[in-house]
Amino acid sequence: MTISPERQSALSELSALAENVERCRHRIVSLAESQRLAVYDPKKPENDDGLLMAIYEAERGLVNAVRLLQRAARAR
Repeated sequence: MTISPERQSALSELSALAENVERCRHRIVSLAESQRLAVYDPKKPENDDGLLMAIYEAERGLVNAVRLLQRAARAR
């Protein structure tokens, strides 16, 4: 089965998007780590940081987005 040039272009674009979103995810992970270190207080482990939780939630969303984009890029 041959793939039309338009479909191949779309698959390539999806693959590139997955790579870009993965790079964004890595940036979010770095941000979370720096934020976690900035707010860490061993004397108060129960402290909740809403920003840190939102960053982790964003990272989880990007993990899912990468998986979905990779799946779409593999569609033939």
